[in-house]
Amino acid sequence: MNIFYLFLIAGVVIIFFILRYEKKNSKKVNSIMKANKNVPPLFMLRSAEVKLNAIKSALNTPEEFVLERYEFKKAAFKQLDQLIENYNNQQIALSAYYAKLGALLISLNQIKEKTSAA
Repeated sequence: MNIFYLFLIAGVVIIFFILRYEKKNSKKVNSIMKANKNVPPLFMLRSAEVKLNAIKSALNTPEEFVLERYEFKKAAFKQLDQLIENYNNQQIALSAYYAKLGALLISLNQIKEKTSAA
């Protein structure tokens, strides 16, 4: 019977330390989550930078003069500048900035394919 009480007391002590450790770690995790709540997703931010560089390189490539493409490039430069300004002034969120950069890059690629095929 003495062994039973020994194991009972040891089990209670072990459970106590496990619960104490769990509570301490959950407080740490909650504080980290609160601190990182307003941090933008780094992969999305990096991908937006890559898209921005691709758009800039596509707009800065010298090509044959096609009136439709020239007008589109002029409008795309204006749209890109406005988009960058809005993001830097925190008027739009990162997700909207990312989506609009993607749409602009797709439209640049489409106009490039359309004029090069003609």
